[in-house]
Amino acid sequence: MKFKIIAVLLIHAFAFNAVVEAQSTKVAVISGATVIDGTLRKPIKNAVIVIEGNRIRQVGAKNKIKLPRNARVIDAAGKFVIPGLADMHIHPGSSFLRGNSGAQMLASGFTTVFLPSGPSLNDTAELKKLSSRDDSKMPRVFGVGPAFTVKGSHASAPSFGSLLVETPDEARGKVREYKAAGVDAIKLIYEDGGRAGRPTYPIMKPEIMLAIIDEAHKQGLKTYVHAGNLNRAKEALEAGADGMVHTVLSERVDDEYIALMKRNRAVFITTHSIMKAFSDISGWMQKLEAMDERGIVPKEVYERFKAPGGVEAYYKNVSRLTEEQMGFIKYNLRKVHAAGILVVAGTDAGGSTLPLGVPSRIELVLLVEDGLKPSEALQAATINAAKMLGREKEQGTIEAGKLADLVILEADPLADIRNIKRIYRVIKSGAVYDPAELLQNAK
Repeated sequence: MKFKIIAVLLIHAFAFNAVVEAQSTKVAVISGATVIDGTLRKPIKNAVIVIEGNRIRQVGAKNKIKLPRNARVIDAAGKFVIPGLADMHIHPGSSFLRGNSGAQMLASGFTTVFLPSGPSLNDTAELKKLSSRDDSKMPRVFGVGPAFTVKGSHASAPSFGSLLVETPDEARGKVREYKAAGVDAIKLIYEDGGRAGRPTYPIMKPEIMLAIIDEAHKQGLKTYVHAGNLNRAKEALEAGADGMVHTVLSERVDDEYIALMKRNRAVFITTHSIMKAFSDISGWMQKLEAMDERGIVPKEVYERFKAPGGVEAYYKNVSRLTEEQMGFIKYNLRKVHAAGILVVAGTDAGGSTLPLGVPSRIELVLLVEDGLKPSEALQAATINAAKMLGREKEQGTIEAGKLADLVILEADPLADIRNIKRIYRVIKSGAVYDPAELLQNAK
């Protein structure tokens, strides 16, 4: 059965028009802004960006670029332009979203997303195809299809829609099937849920994990692993895993973990947002509300978790992370980043407490609070994400020849990362969107 979100997203993708002005010309110019191009080069003040079709044709100081005739000009004097943002860990299948998740993400400045589990192979392919269109009013979608796990393990309940495998041969066959379906990578669960060395549920047999990773590599696919325990994460890395979809929760990462990550050129997806929610749901709601300037999240969500009963009910279903574990998360980010490992921003958003859009901004705020510079947090959601996808020649920075995925901000995100919420316009594939209109028409 197809996820409801596909049908609703298809309707919303074509049923409304939130383009600021008709695309009557193929050439557009953003004039007068400060360009933060994502390369860590010095920002370009009073800059010009020339967009032709869905690509950036030129970018540079205004006095060095001759403006093309008959171009559509966007006056961005006093504003700031950054590359389109990416959230590399979301789950858009929640019924809470009621089909407006694509608009919420785009309106929040996110032009690329990665789905590290679900929906079905057919639905994943359909979303990828739809989102790649220049006129599609949703982020570019990349994904893995259903995650690989085993009976009784994490994410094995039917509601997760995961793939349960029992033998190495079966796993290899399924990897080949996924490759034929056009997935961008393979995701597997190698998690025992243990704390202090005490497993709470079955874990995938090592020979099955090895078969998945080996076959994926034979098929030219990378493998990303869910493993919150340090020892399990190292076992997956020893088997050749290409990245971790969460930080390690059990303890501080050690030099062996760092060496394995560097050997594999593995990526580290942060997901600090969901960890913050797990540790302090009331504090998380305060952050969510502070960044939700357009009222994306229903008021009843905030009200529910301001009440003691709502907090109590939440922690009946979620294991509360300790202060010590939150310390591990902060330490591990700093340790991994200092080692030169590719840090990529992701939230694990997609439920009622982490609705798509706003948490993706908060992730960058949390990364700065936990030790990164604003410029480094921006890179985690731009060029680093593009490198994870192998698309750094196509997106991730503001440079000539790259896709015209951009965000125009009212204030400087390098001065205060929270300014990423102050969005004037979002541009995807050269199409210009007013975030307020995107959200209004998505209702």
